[in-house]
Amino acid sequence: MKTLLLTLVLGCSTLLASAQFEVRPFIGANFSNVSKTPDGNDTRAKLGGQFGASVLIGNKLHLMPGIALFSRSTEYTNNVSNVKTEQNISGVIVPLLLGYRFMDPTTEPFLNFRIWTGPSVMFLTKTEFGNSETNEAVDWKNNQWGYQVGAGLDIAMVFVDLGYEVGLSEAGSLAEGVDTFTSIKNNTFFVNVGVRLSLSK
Repeated sequence: MKTLLLTLVLGCSTLLASAQFEVRPFIGANFSNVSKTPDGNDTRAKLGGQFGASVLIGNKLHLMPGIALFSRSTEYTNNVSNVKTEQNISGVIVPLLLGYRFMDPTTEPFLNFRIWTGPSVMFLTKTEFGNSETNEAVDWKNNQWGYQVGAGLDIAMVFVDLGYEVGLSEAGSLAEGVDTFTSIKNNTFFVNVGVRLSLSK
């Protein structure tokens, strides 16, 4: 057992010693809609935003954990009364992504194409509807899980990421007798633009 643990430690140390390290601050925009439109309503994704940073660890195959502050918004329109209201959420999101670069960054540092995927968790600081009656009917969750897939392009010190997050957690639970917002999850398209700050030797 000791021999196995020592081998694993030495293997990880060797991998980390040869790995590329990049800090990637970014700013971006998002459009968030719902997985299921409530009965009697139409929904429309509204413009939101995020800013934060990720750390890329590895060469072609790499890890990319990150953290960002975000704001997302979805508009609901009642088909009977034509009254519009917005669901607004904001907080901190922490994705843990596994990615792959198609070019070896040690031999081709200028241009690279990446794909990535992995889970994310949101810690919500604001969850509200513009309509106060709806707010009272829905007990919003303080955190939600999602799963992200996406692709990115690195050009010199600049990068662009396009991604989609599928909501895995329901947005909230309902007050007794309210069934309008059953099983709703938030799905989000997002784009980030940032810079690559290499920490490799």
